[in-house]
Amino acid sequence: MDYSELLRKSLHFLLSLILLLPFLLNRFEIVLDTRVFYSVLSIVALTLNAIQIKRPLLRSEVKGFMREKREKFFNDIRNYLPLRSRVTAQVIDRVEEKIRGIEDLIDHQLSTVERDYEKRGGYIGLTYGILGVTLSYFLFEDYAFYGVVSLATTDAVATLVGGLTGVHRLPLTSKTFEGSVSGFAAFFTVLLLTGVSPLSALMLSIMAAIVEAYTVEDNLLLPIAVSFLSTFTV
Repeated sequence: MDYSELLRKSLHFLLSLILLLPFLLNRFEIVLDTRVFYSVLSIVALTLNAIQIKRPLLRSEVKGFMREKREKFFNDIRNYLPLRSRVTAQVIDRVEEKIRGIEDLIDHQLSTVERDYEKRGGYIGLTYGILGVTLSYFLFEDYAFYGVVSLATTDAVATLVGGLTGVHRLPLTSKTFEGSVSGFAAFFTVLLLTGVSPLSALMLSIMAAIVEAYTVEDNLLLPIAVSFLSTFTV
């Protein structure tokens, strides 16, 4: 498990919390149109995905634009302010250097998070995850809650634990037994804490573990499969 994978899963968990927002707000009697919320997120994700596919150098262009504007800004300051004092000049140089460092850090972090196939084919995981939850809600309404929770627990925990401690490969997949069991246990525990019966929690957790381990794109199918099964078990 390297730093980039850990960072990706941290972002994955954060996205899952955002996808849970309509359900969390409803518990506090704050009305949010869930259909509109997920539809807007889907449009944003699809737009970002299209940009990434059609303009693979967009980030470099944005970085170049920001750098050009920053240099112009500080040059203007140097031209208009009385910089007779060497101390003043040094302060401005240091501020510009700090901003340049922040730009480089942001660019490096974005490059670290992106997988190679995402640089070629777009933000597949992000797009499919949002679309999976959106379809789940339109098909199964509030049962989509369990699909989102499965994304935040089964998928994230299975990848982290599998990458850190996994040694036993599951048949016909690159996933590990340790990761799948950990993802199963995490989802099962959360379901029990939300008041789901042990039998229903067991069935949903088994479904989530199987889909996470054996489907081509679990971000898309995991919330749909779990939401569907929850309509019969919860």
